[in-house]
Amino acid sequence: MKLSKLFLACSVVTVFSGGVWGQINEVEEEPVVVEEVKISYPYQVQVIDERDNVPFTITVLDPEIIKARLKSIEKTMPMVYNESVAFWLNYFTQRRPNFTKTMMEEMSYYFPIFEKILKQNDMPEELKYLAILESGLNPKAVSRAKAVGLWQFMSFTGKEYGLTINEYVDERMHPEKSTDAACRYLKFLNRMFNDWDLALASYNTGQGRISRAMKKTGLKNYWDLHPHIPKDTRHYVPMFISLAYLMNFGQDHGIVPEKENVRPPLENIYVDSNVDLQVLADLTQINLDELKKYNPHLKATVLPQSKYGYEIALPTTSMAYFSENRAMILDSIGKRFRSVETITAPQSEAVLANVIAEPTEEGTIIIGRPAAKQQVASNVSQEYVSVTRKVKKVHKVKRGEVLGKIASHYGVSVNDIKKWNNKSNTKVVVGESLAIYVDKSEKVKANSLVANKSSDNVKQPIIHTVRRGDTLWNISQRYEGVSVNDLKKWNNLKGNNVVVGQKIRIRA
Repeated sequence: MKLSKLFLACSVVTVFSGGVWGQINEVEEEPVVVEEVKISYPYQVQVIDERDNVPFTITVLDPEIIKARLKSIEKTMPMVYNESVAFWLNYFTQRRPNFTKTMMEEMSYYFPIFEKILKQNDMPEELKYLAILESGLNPKAVSRAKAVGLWQFMSFTGKEYGLTINEYVDERMHPEKSTDAACRYLKFLNRMFNDWDLALASYNTGQGRISRAMKKTGLKNYWDLHPHIPKDTRHYVPMFISLAYLMNFGQDHGIVPEKENVRPPLENIYVDSNVDLQVLADLTQINLDELKKYNPHLKATVLPQSKYGYEIALPTTSMAYFSENRAMILDSIGKRFRSVETITAPQSEAVLANVIAEPTEEGTIIIGRPAAKQQVASNVSQEYVSVTRKVKKVHKVKRGEVLGKIASHYGVSVNDIKKWNNKSNTKVVVGESLAIYVDKSEKVKANSLVANKSSDNVKQPIIHTVRRGDTLWNISQRYEGVSVNDLKKWNNLKGNNVVVGQKIRIRA
């Protein structure tokens, strides 16, 4: 075949950190016109990965074969072959083959998660390759701009899409929840531009920049708009296409994975008491590093009691033992935290040593949890304990405020504010009044809590609001002594299906 151009990478690579995008976004495409030559395909070249110093023998294939193969993996998103895509294929095969090999090894761990959630959201399966570009399939990747996780969400955007981010939990690192948030964000971008290439470009640089470029030029196609968008964003879609190709055909170029990182079957447990992950790992007979790998969203090894609870993934092989010994395990993982902030009295009555107070739908307070989650101590000197109640505040929207900023100010989620104010979207207007419910801690006499425990109020059912990912089985696992059949009986349910936002009664 005759070629009139050879495309050579001729600039410096940035310092490697976070995802692959942060690693290479200063590499430039610099085409150099050379004398027309005749090349016989395929042929091999000896290369050394410029970052990892690992040697490879790379097979270079006929561009027409590559073009046909790209078409073969095209489903919904266009997989074109042009000079920009050819440049990045050359980069990932000849300059960073070890990165490509590593991604081929890691994709077996994350792609089944992506494929499942993309299908649930009716999104193109090809989007799974975007996480390679964003994070290098590292759930703990942090960019220089402080974007975090497999899909590189900034804090504001993550909260806007319902991800919990605080001192102990960062759901931008949660593989399933962050993928679901990325699906919803990408769906919004595609509806805005009606073009998947433009949606990808705006995911990188922001929809405002792409919209302004389209308005300025009058162009509506990504490749027509390509010369008019920010320089770093010009690389984004070609890189995405080249990585999609190599995850399918890398071995034909001599890049062969040595191992396959397969995620074991996992099941979730929900714990709203204190958690010591080291103790949990020991009792479920798995390594702490393994437990942390399965739960990258948990930022600390020791977690305090939380009214929202913690979702913790355990290998399915450990679940039988956990189910049989649930009460003992939950008791053990919280022992480090059994002290309660109190004022002492020499001869006080027996009091609750570990009290949980939560508002019900009617605004009353339920003291305690099922038996395994509360302790009654005798001959204890505590007389006062701290309880937390929800207090209503009214926020008037000021100029320039958006729902995400308001939620961040009060330490709540955007979805909470929408639910409290019966809002179907995130739009707010200046002067609008929003009901916000925040936590307020106060000290009360422990004796009064013990008295209340025996009163009729305590016999009121706990109301569980179904969250994304909940099933009747994992709801039952959150409450000691509760079965799926109990839940169906108490709530007059005929089937096993629940929907987000549904109220499930848990008998006290």
